[in-house]
Amino acid sequence: MTLRPWPLIASKSVFDAGLFQVTCDRARSPRTGGEHDFHVLHMVDWLTVVPLTEDGHVVFVRQYRHGSRQMSLELPGGLHDAADEQAQSGAARELSEETGYGGGEFFWLGDLRPQPALLSNRLRVYGARKLKLRGAPAMDAGEDIEVVLIDAQSVAAYVGRGEIDNAMTIAALAMASHAGLLSCQTSGGAR
Repeated sequence: MTLRPWPLIASKSVFDAGLFQVTCDRARSPRTGGEHDFHVLHMVDWLTVVPLTEDGHVVFVRQYRHGSRQMSLELPGGLHDAADEQAQSGAARELSEETGYGGGEFFWLGDLRPQPALLSNRLRVYGARKLKLRGAPAMDAGEDIEVVLIDAQSVAAYVGRGEIDNAMTIAALAMASHAGLLSCQTSGGAR
């Protein structure tokens, strides 16, 4: 059987929360001809960066996430909501705003679909190396962030212990590892 996309028959707006919009889409199964409704959350793309300092530490942020009502240790990132901003520039901006780190070399690692059954957006993943602390973070009013440096060789242990459980962070780390970004030989743990 050859799978094909389902043709969209109709789409109507259900809810607009500003940050995201929900539509109810009616689509037709190419296999059965049957029509089905799907709810889709539409929002701008997300950006994240796997940032590596000059001395081989990955820069993480710890922050409160209201959805889980827990603190989360994750990679810096955010919304790519500036229409005139290149994604790589947005990733560098988010890194600087959340952590104060910058400079170095930035490069694209790839795009992910965070939850394609419900979300229409992408996660754009960037790597960065040879970063330096260049200033203080400039957090948004809705952010309380602690910068956490973890030796690149220790990151997998944090994931294994469940201390890093954000799925997008783990996927981005896997992409960075595959690209060789996290293969530097250093020692030590979080500081």
